[in-house]
Amino acid sequence: MSNSSRKPSLLLLFSHGVGLARWRQAGYFEREIGYYKRLAEDLAHVEFATYDCDLVDSSEVEPIRVTAQGRFPSHRIYGLIAPLLRWRTFRNADVVKSNQFAGSWTGVITKWLHRKKFIARCGYVWSLNVERSSSSRSRKTMTKLVEKVVLRQSDVIVVPDRLALNYLAVTHGISEDKFVVIPNFVDTAQFVSAPSDERKNSKFLFVGRLSREKRPELAVEAMKITPDATLDLIGDGPLKKKFEESTSNLANVEIVGRLEHAELSKRTRFARGLVITSEYEGSPKVVIEAMASGLPIIAVKAPGLDYIVKDRENGLLVDPNPESIAEAIKLLMNDQNLWSRLSTRCRELAEEKYSRDGVAKKEIELINSLFGDSH
Repeated sequence: MSNSSRKPSLLLLFSHGVGLARWRQAGYFEREIGYYKRLAEDLAHVEFATYDCDLVDSSEVEPIRVTAQGRFPSHRIYGLIAPLLRWRTFRNADVVKSNQFAGSWTGVITKWLHRKKFIARCGYVWSLNVERSSSSRSRKTMTKLVEKVVLRQSDVIVVPDRLALNYLAVTHGISEDKFVVIPNFVDTAQFVSAPSDERKNSKFLFVGRLSREKRPELAVEAMKITPDATLDLIGDGPLKKKFEESTSNLANVEIVGRLEHAELSKRTRFARGLVITSEYEGSPKVVIEAMASGLPIIAVKAPGLDYIVKDRENGLLVDPNPESIAEAIKLLMNDQNLWSRLSTRCRELAEEKYSRDGVAKKEIELINSLFGDSH
């Protein structure tokens, strides 16, 4: 069969130290496997290069193939020598893609060693996250340097939105022509909108990591002044124990913890709204999944959030304080016409921009284009 008629194969490089076990633990195993099974329908095959230490039961992910780290003792060293150690796997791939930036140096090495086309995916901007953290100045400088080298060495840079594109292009002096915007996706068959009369009028959700930068305390404090509303805090993180203790006397706040994807879709289907209070965001999947469920978004005004949430189109943008959040909650509870309009538009946007099939088609077109250019 000639190269012009042969379908290309894709090798997905997992983030540094991450494997299928971590995906399962984090609750997005089903979501990610479903997406790559969809890609596999139109490609020769899809293979995962993971950092799993134990043998992987590949029957769970068929027809996707899995090459795991196994018993090799160091994630860091393995990431550097995997293209050599797993020679056949890396050599047989037509296109190599990093799942996130951390660990993408394996893609650069693969490009050099095996002369493969390399897609550097930046689901979030690594250097920007580190810059906003309490990391040392030397780590921030090194992060930006590594990011620049990797992006310049890649064949294509995939970002979820124009916000990330603009930042990376300007910061690293890279032409916009090298970028492709492929948004995060949602399975619109799993995340669906329930009829309004089946929803719980007072139920609101917070979904995310319980950590400082997500500021869940703003949502909890808002509940203290909206006793008629209830809030489910869905997620895990370093502040979970603190919130379990501080909300023990709040009847309208429940600490749910981490949920499997299927269970999360049930919660979003019957809730009234999503509250998101982060200091900053990239292109949060939780917002897209809520929109697919017809769930209006109450989002604080913060970098990234005002890019995806448009005030009174698919949600309400509010000041980052409990009083403003509480007012928005009351508005969604009491104004049925507003809620219905926002809910309908949320679902429309999810189907138009973020459906799994639509996003998968964009990625397949990109992979085919790169494969065609290399032959």
